[in-house]
This record gives sequence, C-alpha cells and structure tokens, in this order.
Amino acid sequence: MSLPFSKSQITRLGERLVKAGEPSDEDLAALSELLLGYDETLASALEVVRSLGFDPTSRVKNTGTILEKLARHGGSWLKSIQDLAGMRIVLEGGRRAQDDAVDLIVRAFSSAPREAKIVDRRTEPSQGYRAVHVVVFPEGVPVEVQVRTRWQHEWADMFEKLADLIGRGIRYGEPPVHWWDTLDPAPADESHHQRKIYDASYRLREAMVASAVALSDFIDALEAYEASEEAEAATVRRYGDKVQKGLADLREQMSGMTSVSH
Repeated sequence: MSLPFSKSQITRLGERLVKAGEPSDEDLAALSELLLGYDETLASALEVVRSLGFDPTSRVKNTGTILEKLARHGGSWLKSIQDLAGMRIVLEGGRRAQDDAVDLIVRAFSSAPREAKIVDRRTEPSQGYRAVHVVVFPEGVPVEVQVRTRWQHEWADMFEKLADLIGRGIRYGEPPVHWWDTLDPAPADESHHQRKIYDASYRLREAMVASAVALSDFIDALEAYEASEEAEAATVRRYGDKVQKGLADLREQMSGMTSVSH
C-alpha cells in the first residue's frame, strides 16, 4: 500500500504539528491515517522477513513518540523519517551472523522500487548504541529492520531503561536531567548538606552513562575479536562473562532509582 499523502503534504502536516501548542483534531486524524498506511506496509514486509526464517518484533511509532521527535528535529523530519515503521531481529550469533542476516534481507527486497539502505551503527554508534539498520522500501515506503546481536540488544534494552530513569536525552548525548529541578516546588532554599546530596546523586548518573558507553565499546571490541580468525572460544567466554557482569552491575544500580519527568 502506498502512503495516503504526498511528501509535501506530510511536510506541511509535520510543520503544523510542531507549531501547534495543542494539535488539532484534524491533524491528529491525518497523522493516524498516515500511520495506518505505514502499518499496512509493515505487515507485508514482515511476511517477507519471516519467510527468511527470522522471528522479528515490530512496531509503528505512536503519536506521542512522533510529537516528541518532531519537537526535537522539526516538522520536515516527518517526511524523511525512515523508522516510522520498523521491526527488530535479535540474533543468537555475533557479527558474522549479523552480516549474513543483513545480506539476506537486502536480497529479499532487491525488487523493491528503491535499493535497500544499510546504516551500520557498529562503525558509527550513537551514545553507545550499536546495531545494523537495513531500510527497505516495499512499494517505495521505508521500513527499518534493526538487526542486533544478543549483546547489542541487551545493552540497548538496559540503556533505554536508564534513559527512562535519568532523562531520554542521554540517547542523544545530552546530560542527565537534574531530577530536583522537576520537583514542585523546586528546593530553592535547600541546605548545603542537601545540595551536596543532590550533586553527588547527579554525578552518579553521569558516571552511569559513561560506564554504559564504555561497556558498549567493550562489547564491540569483543564481538570484533569473536569474528576474527584468531578468536579463541575460552577467551570469548571469559570476556563474555565480564559483559554480563557489567550489564548486571548497571541494572543493580538502576534498581533503586526513581524516574524523572522531563
């Protein structure tokens, strides 16, 4: 199914959604119609990917997520976004299995109106996030297929939960939210001792982000080694245990934290 609007119509819709303090019912209805078009295209793309032997999860972005992204990127983003409709494949294998999966997906959509686009976030990670994204174009409509190794997925799942706790902006390199700024009323006249507690808490959040990104770099180095000719199974297992401990330590630190609003 092709989309119900032209690119220029989608751009204007995005611009109106950005400018409006409260989106109109008409624009929200148009956005829902647009998402329905993506949903139907995603369903057909899922059939192709499942026929390759994969078991992907899938989603079309919801209205709240889209409005958040529009506020960050501007109205024209809506026409050029490539992950409004997406699916995710998590593999048991490492980089070799990941590369093989990407090759299979590209070939499966080779007859589409546009050539598949590969975005290798292993070489260009975003705040530690690594995966390979394949944007395919069934009927000319972009559908993003995220292909992750098990470790990449475990890390991404942990970092998403961390972002929910200390500020979604950390996914884009922004600092954690100062959680006391969200209190109503904000503690403007807190004691020196209380301020020290706030500052120590904030430094802990910054350290957790740095630790998470460093762990992602470690995972990447280990997966590169695992895919090499020199890899030894015992070494991979030993350092794999370190990865699991690093993930467990971060989750333990997160377990007692309270989510911030932002």
